Amino acid sequence: MKRPALPPRVEQTRALLVIQTWLSLLVLLGAFLLLPVMAERNPDTGPSDQLLVLYGSLMVTPALLALAAWTVRRGWTAGWVFALLAELAMAFVLYAAFTVGAFVGVPALLFGGLAIWVGINVFHPEVRHFFFSRAGRSAENGSART
Repeated sequence: MKRPALPPRVEQTRALLVIQTWLSLLVLLGAFLLLPVMAERNPDTGPSDQLLVLYGSLMVTPALLALAAWTVRRGWTAGWVFALLAELAMAFVLYAAFTVGAFVGVPALLFGGLAIWVGINVFHPEVRHFFFSRAGRSAENGSART
């Protein structure tokens, strides 16, 4: 059975969350490939605590983004909360990358831009109405939810 279409702004939010998920996974792969280079900055002490925090947050954020996209697609109210948490996690990743010195041009701007875009979408009246109004979800999805 095919799911009903989401409202345009909600679908755009879901698509941006999926894009962020895949981009985060690509950045995580690149970060793992650059781990030896980053660790050699201080060969005596090994990787710094800040670098470990960055890698830890890079591992958690794609999972949170994927969970947000999945719950948004299903129209669950938790999807809004997960989307907001995912964007806060993305902001933390950008902050951690900046403190480590790995805040690298275009990818960082792309991540920041997508995070701002999704953050604006999450607080858009159409999206809030869809997630927090039973009438909004049943009328727009064509099914009554309990």
